[in-house]
Amino acid sequence: MSGDVDNPAPVGGDAGQVLFQAISVRRGEIWIAAVLVVAGLVFGWQASLLDFGTVALPGPGFIPLALSLATIALGGIIAVMEWLRADSGETVELGHGDVLIVFAAMLAVPLLFEPLGAYVTLGLFGAVLLVLVARTSAVTAGVAAVVGMAACWYFFQVALGLQLPFGSVWERLAQVNG
Repeated sequence: MSGDVDNPAPVGGDAGQVLFQAISVRRGEIWIAAVLVVAGLVFGWQASLLDFGTVALPGPGFIPLALSLATIALGGIIAVMEWLRADSGETVELGHGDVLIVFAAMLAVPLLFEPLGAYVTLGLFGAVLLVLVARTSAVTAGVAAVVGMAACWYFFQVALGLQLPFGSVWERLAQVNG
């Protein structure tokens, strides 16, 4: 499989700084399929730790197990199809900065969810992505985040009757001011 990784051309930076790396589309799809299979195995393993219930009354592990089996099957099908397909020579570039920004923001969400709560964390997540990826102004991103979180509150609190967590910081403030 030589030729799967081309010499990357410098894109978006100085001549000595390579931001993107071109790889074969076929090899990339095989890697993505492998990641799907591994993710399906991890989800299946975690689902196996929960009660499955029955088909008539599914438990908390039933749907995650079904989804993990579907992910494993579809990832396997994609991998086999790509493995059998002839390499067209097409390449795709990896290393986009916006993707790294989104990954970093997504990694921050679980860290902020408990202390700041659902609404503040998700609003902040949306605003950060709007500013850094969509390149909107901070004011527009803030307004969009407030409107989005109001819609989120209405959907969960009013329509579904569910309370999303407010966060430990706000609970402590309420106790102090309480």
